Amino acid sequence: MPSLIVSSSYTTDSQLLRQTARTLGWETLRLDGCRIPDWFDPPDDQIALFCTAPEAFNIADQLSRRLLGCNSDWTVRLPPEFLNRELRQMSLADALKLPGVSFVKHAVSKAFPAAIYDSETLANATSRIPATALVHVGEPVNWSVEYRCFVIDRQIATISPYKRHGDIIKDHSNLLGAPQSEFVAAKRCAELVLSSTAVACPSAFVLDVGEIDGRGWAVVEFNECWASGIYACDPVRVLDTLLRACVPLSTMADVDRRWDFKEHYFAACS
Repeated sequence: MPSLIVSSSYTTDSQLLRQTARTLGWETLRLDGCRIPDWFDPPDDQIALFCTAPEAFNIADQLSRRLLGCNSDWTVRLPPEFLNRELRQMSLADALKLPGVSFVKHAVSKAFPAAIYDSETLANATSRIPATALVHVGEPVNWSVEYRCFVIDRQIATISPYKRHGDIIKDHSNLLGAPQSEFVAAKRCAELVLSSTAVACPSAFVLDVGEIDGRGWAVVEFNECWASGIYACDPVRVLDTLLRACVPLSTMADVDRRWDFKEHYFAACS
């Protein structure tokens, strides 16, 4: 019987995932703080976590596990046809020297809002961020729609729109009027990326794709499946993805060690 461990934060996503896990007969635990209680005894080695970084790493360490995720430059190294825009990775210090305005986001975290900045507004937004931290810098584009894909072994486990024409999904059953043809286009875009021999990826992660006005479909970014909003995705398949992303150190294969997100996270944040 698998186990689901969720953080102490009572989000609608964590509540839905815990309820779904219980329905499936899973053991569940909501943490009080960041310590696994002594009395918690998972029935087997199948454990899923739902918690944001960096707290998630502490929890995984207590369970002798590692969490999978993409390296910081995964998106910027995609073939150009999957990006449909200019996108680079650099240090925050270098980004602050750029002229004009650019879209800027942290390479691996939500340490500051992803937005369009000039040097002054970026400096204000990142005043507490180390100058050596890695950021992604891109040309400003307008995304008309954006979709979230939970991925297991290069296959889309479940997919949902999360933003359409400025509206963000706030209800797990509300698809914001997305037509079936749009689902098909979003899935096709994601499948082209996942099937490409030029793209390496973890065994479990989140791939966000969307349509850029005037350019077509492209990859928005990657995210960690164990810390991402699920929107209207199938919670059962989300749980399957979380299980695959939480790997016991004792059985961790070399193919998974490459995607140890703890290593990538702290390298990009320091």
